[in-house]
Amino acid sequence: MQAPNSVNLVLLCFCVSLPCAVPMNSVRGVETLPKWQAPIEFDGTAFELGGGKGEFHAWGRGTDLRVFCDEFLPALFERTIALDELGRGSELSWIFTGERGGFTITIDANQVSLHQRFYDSFAFNQIAENEARHPEWRAPAQRAAYRGPLRAVTVRADHKLGLSVALNGQTVLREDCLFDLSRHQLRLAGGEGVIRGTMLKPRPESVSVRIDPTKRYQIMIGFGGIATPTAYAQLSAEGKSRWWKLVREYNLLIQREYPIGRRLNQRMDNWDVLKDATPHYYGDNFPNGEISDFSYIREIRRLGGRVWFEFWALPSWVEADAETYAEAMVRYCQVSKERVGAPPDIVGIQNEVDQSASTFHRMTLSLRRRLDEAGLQSVRIHMSDSGSLSGGIKRAEKFRASEQTWAAIDYSASHMYDYQSFFPNPDGFDARLAQWKELTAEKPFLSTELCINNDKYQWPTYRVALTMGQLYHKNLVLTDAVAICYCWTLLNVVQPSYGWTRSLCVPDRSHGFVPVASSHQLRVFGAYSRRIREGMVRVEARADADDLPVSAFAQEGEAGTVVILNRSTKPRRLRIVWPGATFTEMELVDPYHENDVRKAPPARSDGATELVVDPGAVVTITNVPLGLADKSQTSTRMNAQRPIVDEH
Repeated sequence: MQAPNSVNLVLLCFCVSLPCAVPMNSVRGVETLPKWQAPIEFDGTAFELGGGKGEFHAWGRGTDLRVFCDEFLPALFERTIALDELGRGSELSWIFTGERGGFTITIDANQVSLHQRFYDSFAFNQIAENEARHPEWRAPAQRAAYRGPLRAVTVRADHKLGLSVALNGQTVLREDCLFDLSRHQLRLAGGEGVIRGTMLKPRPESVSVRIDPTKRYQIMIGFGGIATPTAYAQLSAEGKSRWWKLVREYNLLIQREYPIGRRLNQRMDNWDVLKDATPHYYGDNFPNGEISDFSYIREIRRLGGRVWFEFWALPSWVEADAETYAEAMVRYCQVSKERVGAPPDIVGIQNEVDQSASTFHRMTLSLRRRLDEAGLQSVRIHMSDSGSLSGGIKRAEKFRASEQTWAAIDYSASHMYDYQSFFPNPDGFDARLAQWKELTAEKPFLSTELCINNDKYQWPTYRVALTMGQLYHKNLVLTDAVAICYCWTLLNVVQPSYGWTRSLCVPDRSHGFVPVASSHQLRVFGAYSRRIREGMVRVEARADADDLPVSAFAQEGEAGTVVILNRSTKPRRLRIVWPGATFTEMELVDPYHENDVRKAPPARSDGATELVVDPGAVVTITNVPLGLADKSQTSTRMNAQRPIVDEH
């Protein structure tokens, strides 16, 4: 499943206005270049610029020679210019472009420079005093001087949100880059003679993936998040219909309640009174209220979904009193049972708010006792979830300090906002995940809230979404998460950056108040959520290559799903072996495909399935059907007593 990426080079010529000057960083020390060793596993296409070829004069603007590369770049990539000849006095620019920005690598006989360009706001023209016919601001450039024959320039966009430039194979420049890049071109300016060379791209690398269904791990509950009622209320009738179709298709069947907090009255009868929603502010956006919507919960239940409930801020008349707290929690469960037909499946102690160990112990034991006294024995409890995994580890230690309290907890739980500090090194987070797993291993793990709220990374790009995709894999494989919830599944925003990475979807006012994906986050989350259904068990999956996270999930019989994330800069030709399984469908996720469903490749005579996965793509191969097509189907589990899942 490769995007069109043949590298036929088309010689074209254009005239452009000169960009404005920008401040340059100091030049890095002179690098003595190593001898160039041409790679073997690469395909190449020759190009030539100069020597009178392709010159074009127009309106006195001078000469501009360009070679456009006829490919759409994958999300992650490695490309190399192998130079046979660099004309005297020539300056070669390698220009990469995307929807929101790009970067340019400029090469001459003595140095190479790299600068990123932002062009998604007209305000840039005022900031940079830009005279171009489009908005643009150029970030300060990095420059590296070199000595010795320059034979190759390599650029890499990697899974660590990094961009690097290498000369003759030696990295000389590196910086963060959040852009999605789709096209690239070469431009020659000035000088004499010609520039000749070859554009190189990696060939697919063969990798074996083996599934062992006899090695079993956690049993899945599913996926979901918070659909805030104030956003859902904005949807038109058509918008609500589309929303439920999306919920079914993306398997977002866990509704994590973000209920009324401080505005809960002492009669406890305004759980779903929309005007009483506790305002939760994001910038200058319309407030997203903390409130419940029992009609929404009823529909989730009707589709066979689950509901989780926990307070965030407590009403003033509840604070510091474990018995009153437990009374309020039980009352919500009772009202939900009256209004919907079932209490929440799982209740949490308190969202993100830290308490002393003794307070957590009293809250937990009072809650369990009061639930049982009210005949709500089926309602399970998860520990208080911290905003970060490092905080979650400390919180788990508090709960474990009392054997009685820890025994009353059915699920461990935590958010993972501290993963954002590991975006330039995602695997650096693994040690923290291992520490969490060791501390809480006997309790099934609910990954209760994942998203990006760091302003540095609130971008709608696929590369940023792919970084979160690595976290979904780590949750499933390193911590045995039985459920993963995004923060918001539907959020009301006006300032778009608050929707890009905090929510999977937002109401689209410009098309009749219907739900739309806020960015690429939905497609990457969907690569996991859509075909990993409740009751499936994770089984062993091994790939004989680095940078190829693979997870596999089995259903009763021979049904199963494999999710492959290629975080290499090389395409991978996979040979997947799952004894007894025959795949019928596959889904492709990359910058150009949004959970694109197609037929799975036919199995070979030996039962193996072969396919190619582009760098940065996520492929889900499966024989598990998508969610319910007919929403009139009613869950038979609505009023069932649900036991704790045994994840091993």
